[in-house]
Amino acid sequence: MDSENSSDEGMDHGTSFAAKATGRVLQPLRPLVSKNALTAYLGTFLLLATAVGMIFVSLLAYGVFYWSFIPQIGLERTVYLQFGDGHPWGTTTLDSGLIPSQPYDVHVELELPRTPSNLVAGNFMLDLTLLSQPPTSARTSKNAAPPISHSRRPAILTYTSPLVDISSKVSFMPLYVLGWRRESERLVVRMMEGFQFASGAHNRPESLRLELRSQQEMQIYAAKVTFRTRFTGLRWIMYQWRIPSFFIFTFMFWSVSMFSFSAAWVILTCLFNSRGKKEDEDEVKAEDEATSEATIKEEPFEESTIPETFRAFPSSETQRIKREVESEWEAASSQDTTMTPETGTSEISGAGTARERIEDLGIQPRRSHLFMEEHL
Repeated sequence: MDSENSSDEGMDHGTSFAAKATGRVLQPLRPLVSKNALTAYLGTFLLLATAVGMIFVSLLAYGVFYWSFIPQIGLERTVYLQFGDGHPWGTTTLDSGLIPSQPYDVHVELELPRTPSNLVAGNFMLDLTLLSQPPTSARTSKNAAPPISHSRRPAILTYTSPLVDISSKVSFMPLYVLGWRRESERLVVRMMEGFQFASGAHNRPESLRLELRSQQEMQIYAAKVTFRTRFTGLRWIMYQWRIPSFFIFTFMFWSVSMFSFSAAWVILTCLFNSRGKKEDEDEVKAEDEATSEATIKEEPFEESTIPETFRAFPSSETQRIKREVESEWEAASSQDTTMTPETGTSEISGAGTARERIEDLGIQPRRSHLFMEEHL
């Protein structure tokens, strides 16, 4: 038996020593796994996850903003000219690619063959009209819709001397023979500069009419009207400096998103903390009230009413004194009351001695005894 007890004591001693050693080794790591540390880890993870998520949101936001803010770069419409009814003319319909309050430069592109009649015609006029309604009829050159804008500009084929013309034809003869080049000239005539229209269905151009006026009959391969966007201000910066604008505006979107998220996080944290503190205070208050009520109902000879000396060093002598005090008090309480002739009041014999010994020991008597003494 002694050997078994000694072995058990050795095992307990070894276990306690190992536990102490492990506790000392892990002591520096305890702050890293505390409740506050875990809360900080969770907050950091949520912050990083939100930052990464906001990057993708900012990229998407910039793409949507660029797509809606930067208008269509250019709009081209081919015009099929009508011959045999006065001057050549043609109409075409515009779509909703044009946006209001945005300046446009309008150009007319003509591809003309270098025929003798075109060279003899010299200067000719181009007449361009923007209409607020589609053409009412394709058979007439007139339109009943009120014009939004109208412009007339001159044009002419480039002059070349006979020697230069012959040298050019000889130089490009293989290309002419193979069909990779033809004897024509492409004219680009600027008809309107900075054209823009106000918002509203009646102010938006829905169609256009192009007319070519010349004293001589002219031959034309193709005619085309082009709307080129003239960017100004922020649109010009975003279009001309695409990559820097991409990084700058994406960072701005990300900064605003993170600031808004941080502000919302701080506000919610303050609200929850204040509510938690209030609940804790209410719980502490309720516990204090319950404790006070329980203390009033407790019996007198609890350890909390015994002096520190007796609680620290309990002994048989202390128990003996407590029993004697209790027995004396009960004996004094059971005695009959006697009337004093001087005062006419009753008192309990032996009660003073018991009280004095109880007070010397620092023990609180029963509330029932105190109540009896007060009423007697």
